[in-house]
Amino acid sequence: MRRKMTSLMKAIGLMGLVLSLLLLAGGKPSQAAEPIKIGVVVSTTGMFNWLGNPEIKAITVVADEVNRQGGLFGRPIKLFVEDDQSNATTSTIAATKLIRDEKVSCIIGASGVDGAMAMIPICEREGVSQLPLVPLTIPLKKWVFLTCLDDYFLSDKMVAFTVKELGARKIANLHDASIYGLKGANGVKDHAGKHGATIVIDEQFEQTDTNMIPQLTKTKAAKPDAIVLFTGATSAAVIAKNMQQLGMKMRVVTGGGVPSKEFPQLAGKTVENGRWVPFDPMDLYAEQLPPNDPFRKNLYDPLFKAIKAKYGENTEWDGFFRNGNDPIHIVIEALKIAKTDDRVALRDALEKVKYDGFLGDFAYSPKDHLGTTGETFVPIIIKDGKYWPYPYKKK
Repeated sequence: MRRKMTSLMKAIGLMGLVLSLLLLAGGKPSQAAEPIKIGVVVSTTGMFNWLGNPEIKAITVVADEVNRQGGLFGRPIKLFVEDDQSNATTSTIAATKLIRDEKVSCIIGASGVDGAMAMIPICEREGVSQLPLVPLTIPLKKWVFLTCLDDYFLSDKMVAFTVKELGARKIANLHDASIYGLKGANGVKDHAGKHGATIVIDEQFEQTDTNMIPQLTKTKAAKPDAIVLFTGATSAAVIAKNMQQLGMKMRVVTGGGVPSKEFPQLAGKTVENGRWVPFDPMDLYAEQLPPNDPFRKNLYDPLFKAIKAKYGENTEWDGFFRNGNDPIHIVIEALKIAKTDDRVALRDALEKVKYDGFLGDFAYSPKDHLGTTGETFVPIIIKDGKYWPYPYKKK
């Protein structure tokens, strides 16, 4: 009994010695490494939830994978996620909270153009890098690093395709009244002339409109060869059905806001077989690419595998996974360069990032925060409810 008591006392003494050494070394026992705080503003509710929900899934699985591998310089990534409810005012409130209360090192977001634009003055004033999840047309900003191809520049590719591939020279310029719609439409007007095209009518509508018959009736009367359309998937589906009602058979070329996974189901067969040609990255038809294709092997398959592992094997690919994937990877690359999450050091490191992503090959510099010219944006068609490369060739 005496021997057991002696052993117990020795063990207690040893524990006390270890605790004393810890206290002498740092004043308290060692704790887990302080996380790297990354703010995310997305629309998981409201009219842009179809953007925000896939975006945050991709951001989450990429951060999880980094943490599984030990984090960055011994520290885990911690995401601070705010739902802006698809409201620009809420976006600014969320950004302010993340910056001042949570002390994040940078912010990814927002999902909507209006929300992302509203956040810019806050991030510029507070000195926090912002990586919008949407295309923006803005002059160079010190703290803003764009990740999506600007639709003003994408419209150039779309008009060139409409003229050269479809043989359409009389173009109807249709667009919604959002910043996204207006940017794309302005690009169509500015680029049409150099490709030998003429804008025969310019029609605008609201994203919330459920009937485009008035605008389309005017469009039909103008007798365009093709329509170039800038809007989201929901509005585009309304236009597709209204065009069918009016017997309008001209081709429609759209921007990247249209080809969501839901669009073919919402619009129906009227948009298939090349009648509608969206411009978007190749991930929409990655399953049709060979397994060893670099785009599929290095980007699509790893991300989709991780998303299925976390959210279920029955999860379907959503094109807007990519909009979340590229910004979080760009932030990670910048953190590796900076070797710190200090806000100023991270901003400086972002100007040195080179990353080949879903949305193009990124190469920022002090004079270029656009990052990509959109090499991966290509014409796509719909067949049997799925996306295929243009032109569609039946196997």
